[in-house]
Amino acid sequence: MNMYDIIVIGGGHAGVEACHIASKFKLKVALITLESVPIGSAPCNPSIGGIGKGQVAREIDCMGGLMGKLADSAGIQYRILNESKGYAVQSTRVQIDKDLYAINAEESIKLIPNIDIIKEKVISIDKVNDFKVITEKNEYISKKLILTVGTFLNGKLHMGKETFEGGRIDSENSEGLEDIFSNIKIRNIRFKTGTPPRILKRSIDFSKLIEQKSDPKAINFHLLNDNQRKIDQLSCYLTHTNQKTIDIISENKELSPMYNGQIEGTGARYCPSIEDKVFRYPEKSNHHIFVEPEGLNTDLYYPSGISSSLPKKIQDEFIKTINGLENSEISKYGYAVEYDVIDTTYLNSGLEHSEIPGLHFAGQVNGTSGYEEAAGQGLIAGIYASMVLSGQDPIKLSREDSYIGVMIQDLITNTRDEPYRLFTSRSENRLSIREDNCHLRMKKYRDLLNINDEFDEYLNILEDEFLCLSKFCDETSVSLDNISKYNDELAKVFKKLEKKIFISDILKVPTVDPVDFLNYITNQCKISFNFRSIRTAAISKKYEGYIKKHDVYTRKIQKVDRMNIDLNKMLNSSNISFECKQRIKKSRPETFKDLKNINGIRQATLAVVASGVY
Repeated sequence: MNMYDIIVIGGGHAGVEACHIASKFKLKVALITLESVPIGSAPCNPSIGGIGKGQVAREIDCMGGLMGKLADSAGIQYRILNESKGYAVQSTRVQIDKDLYAINAEESIKLIPNIDIIKEKVISIDKVNDFKVITEKNEYISKKLILTVGTFLNGKLHMGKETFEGGRIDSENSEGLEDIFSNIKIRNIRFKTGTPPRILKRSIDFSKLIEQKSDPKAINFHLLNDNQRKIDQLSCYLTHTNQKTIDIISENKELSPMYNGQIEGTGARYCPSIEDKVFRYPEKSNHHIFVEPEGLNTDLYYPSGISSSLPKKIQDEFIKTINGLENSEISKYGYAVEYDVIDTTYLNSGLEHSEIPGLHFAGQVNGTSGYEEAAGQGLIAGIYASMVLSGQDPIKLSREDSYIGVMIQDLITNTRDEPYRLFTSRSENRLSIREDNCHLRMKKYRDLLNINDEFDEYLNILEDEFLCLSKFCDETSVSLDNISKYNDELAKVFKKLEKKIFISDILKVPTVDPVDFLNYITNQCKISFNFRSIRTAAISKKYEGYIKKHDVYTRKIQKVDRMNIDLNKMLNSSNISFECKQRIKKSRPETFKDLKNINGIRQATLAVVASGVY
């Protein structure tokens, strides 16, 4: 009864995606998690998506993951980030009801017959042939093991001088994992994350804050959902710190665990604590604070932008200097947590450890930050382990057409000196790997999973519609009269050209919103297409010229980049230096592009390997 194909330890976002996708391969799966930690919980910012992260959430959804569906089921405010910029870097962000999200996550997993949820504390893990997981109550055996333990690996919480063992506040400690980790290379630096205090709604003066309503134009994450919101929508609010706030934090620097030597861990550069902001940017006093509801049925608000590990008394003082929060009552105080992370250069493209076959890692234990990054890793670990067990060749997502692929390659080719966070700027192909075309980009990978459900049928429909619309844009001319009805100034511009005007010509005009215009034309022609298809076709046509130029450039180097390389041949080559061999042995590159991305690899080594004579 306690024998499984795959055991996943940790029920956070990585663990949820790992066990969920594994279940689709008809494997017997167990999810072992602490009783005190809700499955799919959001201990920090209660939101899904954001710059680069919205793309990941949609990629997960297209691959059969749960995150998009769960986000829509609990979404209480939708926003489009980078809306003033081009479509290529726009991303969706959804504020979630954190309790409802966790409830729906657990219910979704419970409904799957081949997943057992085991709420027990792990005491030790051993491996002979299979893995043996020993909890306080039982022993469990599995062929594959996926560890998604988040910040619980030697986690330590800080709030002023107070310290606690554990991965998050109000949860039990997770000692006992050291048995398996004694054989695994842990980074010699610790990482750190943090969270702000939670404020009671009744104590906030919303009249002094800037309201940010939910944006009806933002498109739901789950591809099968229409664009109707599933639950009531709430507003978020904006306020700022001021000089008084800064002065209080500055005067108490010696009480900050971040600056008095108490915390050794390195925090995320792009998600700094308020202490970091104050001391890194002393000339600035006006820092954004987004005051966000944590749910429909809770009085707690999350002041994003002021994560802090200062003592409770100082948190009370500085928060009362902020406009609209002068009478704030803190329900839960902010804290920092530092934790160990593994050396991800020992992992392969399926996040499997090179020295312990069958053992996969995903989530914050790999040194990443963010629910979306964790979920993406969990999805990949679950797919890789399941395909191997099912006798299939595991898929490998490319950084050329997916943000998950960007993240995986970044993690396994180089060590990081700070928590890793995805941005659109990390991709060389961000014109091509956008939010709007996730379903087209990910379809070829999903087809290899052989899931074959209604989602696959819908993907086929969207792909056919996209191809049809692309041809329609290239072959259909538009009269000046029709253009004039849409925009008279635009018609005057094209009238001067004295040539036949096609839809695709107009979509590429910088001042034209391509989605709006193609939607207008399809309505004029009385042809019906899914709005997602119209959006994808319009944006693709807008960027078509840029993408073609980029493709010409990248095609020249992709042939070499995709070349598989022989690891043993390189390690035994007399033409490669000992230092480079050590780096190659540690990172185990599979392709020439992997080799290029290893820090410290010499140009001479690249030249030798590219020539094939090594």
